Amino acid sequence: MAATLGCLLATATPIAAETSAAFTGSIVTSGLLGTLFAVQNLRLFRRDRAVALAPAALTLVFGVWFMAAPLLYTEVGFLATAGTQFAGLLVAAFAFYMVVARIAPGR
Repeated sequence: MAATLGCLLATATPIAAETSAAFTGSIVTSGLLGTLFAVQNLRLFRRDRAVALAPAALTLVFGVWFMAAPLLYTEVGFLATAGTQFAGLLVAAFAFYMVVARIAPGR
């Protein structure tokens, strides 16, 4: 659930901060796609009571992208950078936890 909220936050941040069209387009598109994977991860976890590795790993990739993207674009601004990177940290942390939970040996 936290990764889903993080993807939605990343999607809304560049729109709210009124950044460049290139950055906004990139993050909004990535945020929507990341949200799909995060929701699929949540849906499969609720259904199977086990982590599905594919959507968890892809959600992790989007979290890392949200943290890196503001550094690759010029003139993004403080609010867009801080918001997108915070959202990326949220997404990546919880998605990485899910990936590790999937590949770690059971107790």
